[in-house]
Amino acid sequence: MSLANAAAVLHWLKRGRSDVAVLELSTAMGWPKSSASRLLKDMANLGLLERDETTRRYRAGLLMLELGRAYAAGDPVLEALDAELQDMTRRTGFSTGVSILDGIDIVVLRSRAGTHPLRVVTPPGTRGPAWANSTGRMLMARLSDEEIARRFAVFPPRPRPNAPGTLAELMVLVNRARARGWDVSNDESLPGLAGISVAIEDIDRRTALAPYIAFSASQVEPKERAELVAMLQDMTHRVETRFGREPSAPRLQELAHG
Repeated sequence: MSLANAAAVLHWLKRGRSDVAVLELSTAMGWPKSSASRLLKDMANLGLLERDETTRRYRAGLLMLELGRAYAAGDPVLEALDAELQDMTRRTGFSTGVSILDGIDIVVLRSRAGTHPLRVVTPPGTRGPAWANSTGRMLMARLSDEEIARRFAVFPPRPRPNAPGTLAELMVLVNRARARGWDVSNDESLPGLAGISVAIEDIDRRTALAPYIAFSASQVEPKERAELVAMLQDMTHRVETRFGREPSAPRLQELAHG
């Protein structure tokens, strides 16, 4: 089994696909059907994938799920954020979570559904377009302009009309996020979904984490959004202080626009 081919299968699956069949993979990758079949069987035997005997399709195996949980566990900053967000969901009724950046996508590490009738549910492992999401733009705000341009050399299509459609439009939003230390998205990645996010580095300062609060765009007026921004910034300040860091985001008193 080629390690590169196995990685290609996993990368293909992570792009919003829950499972794959032999012929589907063979066609997508341009591999002989026999080679695709053998690779999927080998990956299943090693625990990377598991096969549904009814549909004969392959999905991520238990080993991959365990590794995912291990990746998301044990970082003290992540655990501190998770505890803070649990309290924030209890106080506001809105969904909360933490995401990281992967290429031009965001990946949810932790999430908690809100208690309002219109709830936003994004399970851990959910991927989304970083350019059309407040968490993604907060995480990209920590990259250089050159790195962002490299990642978006070919700009992806807009998932929603409100999302940026060019690198220039994206950079306006990224620079705004850099200036004020938080970002907001409105009906950009999913219909009716709004979110507010900040960012903080993990314990080793290798990966930026983006805690967020998500809600129906029609639910929350500007004044309440400003209060949510302040709650997220206060939370970040507490966590940074707990780990002996200087506050990384400017403290703003009101929501500017967006």
